[in-house]
Amino acid sequence: MLNKIWLAVVIFMVTLAGASFATDELSYSGSSTIGMSVLDAGAVKAFEQKTGIKFKSVEQPGSGKGIQALLDGKVTLAGASRTLKSEEKAKKLLGTAIGYDAIAVFVHKNNPVNNLTKEQIKGIFTGKIKNWKEVGGKDAPIQPNTEIAGEKRATMMAFQEMAMDNASYGSGFKEIDFPRDQIVDVAKNENSICSVSFGLLAAVSGDLRGNVKTVTVNGIAPSAANIQSGAYLISRPLLLVTLGLPKGDVKSFIDFMLSPEGQKIVGINFVPVKK
Repeated sequence: MLNKIWLAVVIFMVTLAGASFATDELSYSGSSTIGMSVLDAGAVKAFEQKTGIKFKSVEQPGSGKGIQALLDGKVTLAGASRTLKSEEKAKKLLGTAIGYDAIAVFVHKNNPVNNLTKEQIKGIFTGKIKNWKEVGGKDAPIQPNTEIAGEKRATMMAFQEMAMDNASYGSGFKEIDFPRDQIVDVAKNENSICSVSFGLLAAVSGDLRGNVKTVTVNGIAPSAANIQSGAYLISRPLLLVTLGLPKGDVKSFIDFMLSPEGQKIVGINFVPVKK
């Protein structure tokens, strides 16, 4: 009888240790903005080389799906390129800002339009403004592209809130799965327009990067100073999200991202939280 009790205790302790290890291991899911332009842009490699701690996985299905994966216990760290919702905070999710980003409005370099007001942007992406001549451009149809609407990606939702007053997107727009490819589409189409993280421009090949430009919004450019001050209308935080206070390897990674070395990596494509 004692042997059976002892065996049960041992099994319980081993299971508990395994669960603790699973909770502590580093696995990321969420924002492709953070995943591609921070983690894949050098943060993971630098952290692993410095600490010897390895990432089990880095997935980039979008902020909403990443947060759900964190709540479901499938990963230990999520990325959100938006503020947390009140209902998410109520579930004990905690976001740590590692930087700030702008959602830039990209057009082709040959497009004569260099500035759009918020109302013009709203009109274009709701589908009410359909021709470039309505906003000072040439007589040609406006061809917006977006991410896949049904997936509720953070960039789309943040842009909808900040630039469109939560109005619905227009119908018939070209939907593109990967945000970087939205910029590529604009580079190949003089009548196209998109709203994408400014930091993702660096992920586009140099030959195509030169074919696009950002327009100012209400006369304000998405510069580092304007993003940090909030003067640029469409700015947002970049969050690493944990369930409760970060601990173990997850805390070590967040601490690294807030260190001078980590902030330097953030600063390659975004505005760091620390100078």
